[in-house]
Amino acid sequence: ENVSRVTRAFAEFLKRRGAPNFVYLGFDRRARSEESAKLAAGLLAEGGIPVRLASSYCPTPCIAWNTKTNRAAAGMMITASHNPSQWNGIKFKEPDGGAASPEYTSQVEAILQNPPQPKRCPPAVVTPFDPHSDYVAALRRQIDVAGLRSRRFKIGYDPLFGAGTGYLSKVLESDLIEIHSDADPNFGGLNPEPIARNLAALIREVRQRKLDVGLSTDGDADRIGAVDENGNFVDSHHIFALMLRHLVEVKGKRGEVIKTVSTTMMIDRLTARYRLPLHEIPIGFKHICKKFRETRALIGGEESGGIAVADWMNERDGLLCGLMLLEIMAHHGKRLGELVEDLHREIGPHCFERVDLHLDAPEMEKARRLSGEGIDMLGGIPVHGINRTDGIKFSLADGSWLLIRPSGTEPVLRIYAEASEPDLTRNLLSAGRQIVNHC
Repeated sequence: ENVSRVTRAFAEFLKRRGAPNFVYLGFDRRARSEESAKLAAGLLAEGGIPVRLASSYCPTPCIAWNTKTNRAAAGMMITASHNPSQWNGIKFKEPDGGAASPEYTSQVEAILQNPPQPKRCPPAVVTPFDPHSDYVAALRRQIDVAGLRSRRFKIGYDPLFGAGTGYLSKVLESDLIEIHSDADPNFGGLNPEPIARNLAALIREVRQRKLDVGLSTDGDADRIGAVDENGNFVDSHHIFALMLRHLVEVKGKRGEVIKTVSTTMMIDRLTARYRLPLHEIPIGFKHICKKFRETRALIGGEESGGIAVADWMNERDGLLCGLMLLEIMAHHGKRLGELVEDLHREIGPHCFERVDLHLDAPEMEKARRLSGEGIDMLGGIPVHGINRTDGIKFSLADGSWLLIRPSGTEPVLRIYAEASEPDLTRNLLSAGRQIVNHC
């Protein structure tokens, strides 16, 4: 019922914007995703909207890339991304392939609230398309595949039972160790999010097989996580920083850089070194996509593993990010852990952690009213400034920071911190808990 309601509203929205040429429609490997996509395709066609429907599961970036490259009216993806198995959802892509802006989705929501009487119109055609061939070929053109092959890296990949399954090996045209590739709508009991606590199996594979690197993507393959040659998790902060350094220093590219308020200070230090404009914006990739459209962007990223390279499209792509990491390794002739060590030597070590507090409704309401006023020290370090762009972010005199922010999608209060050492980061998280407990 919800898929039908949203699809009909989307069809009406597209018709009000003018005669659309066609919509790309894809789905992930979740329970009922394919059935929902076929239902949506039929409803769009009934509403006079031509549809190009993926013939099998595919990553969200595949739909975004096709939407942009083939000048579609929009993209539509049935997925709940990194969320638990009981969820599903719908993502919309604007004609440039980027995530739908709040202004875009609010118009669909308005139609949902006041749906018009259905009007009969000539049905449009649903045409299947192969989501692999063109997208995989385009990814291959973005990286130095020959250089990668010459290095003979031993690569592990964990798609977390998600829509990235099989794609990385097709791009590289070589064998790699892929785990969790079976169809499992329960995701093996995990949330399909490429963070440390979900990658125990990949870490084990890297250590036991002595692999050079392990890569992982989320349920719809638009987020990235990694494991170095020693089995250490490498978060998206370091991946973002390594990609930025590669784009500027190796590929000679310039442009504006975009990050969310919960993203590492490594980006600040690198952009200052390269004299590139930096924009710090609210959390959520829709905000990054919006800023991409407003600027001459080079790259944008967020703490949760989403990173976009503007030359590719105005949208995150976990597979492209993984391939770029491999290209960076090949260019320097070093494994991932060695590259992280190099980065720390250049701009200093950065240690990030996040905790999620599950609070009841009254406690969440108190937390939302936090102002940060009167707090001039945290963990024994003077507070240098307060940013209220999204939550409350305390910038400290030594370059560390603490962010307290209610989740925009769950009844959770998140506390984020970054400092030069793990113990300092944990001290900041403890200080954040104390602020919440006394609010």
